[in-house]
Amino acid sequence: MEKVPDRFELDSRLSELSRVWVWAEAFAVDHGLAEKTRFAMHLCIEEALANVVLHGYRNEPGHRIGIQPSVSGGWLFLAIEDEAPPFAPAQSNGPRPGGPTDLETLEPGGNGILLMRRFAGSVNYEPLPHGNRLTLGFPLAPADASRDSSIPLPAESQVSHQVSENE
Repeated sequence: MEKVPDRFELDSRLSELSRVWVWAEAFAVDHGLAEKTRFAMHLCIEEALANVVLHGYRNEPGHRIGIQPSVSGGWLFLAIEDEAPPFAPAQSNGPRPGGPTDLETLEPGGNGILLMRRFAGSVNYEPLPHGNRLTLGFPLAPADASRDSSIPLPAESQVSHQVSENE
């Protein structure tokens, strides 16, 4: 069986999301991730990448997006990097005034950051000299954490177990 690449690169097209799903699922299987972690990881990756493609790159193909996973201290981190203009996720801190308060009444559109903050254990944004890095953290279930991982540890600037308030 072929090893799943630790880093995944894709083009800035929504059609690329199906390739990410296959990679993420293979990654989850290779690392024995629990179903709850898989669900949260898939949801957050899809939301983050759709935001990059639609808002960062304005649905213009031909731009690079990278995903770099790492495991450290019982957490799975996914660093998503792009070369789109900087954005301000702090402006998307919560539901719209008068908006829905639960998932059953949530309407599509404008909820990506809110959903990522709900399903990821940590969300950290960093502006880069030529783009952005969004690092999503997921606490590993005991079955997840017991697996040995050969994935490299993230740079110290990438690790955040809480939402950065200075976004």
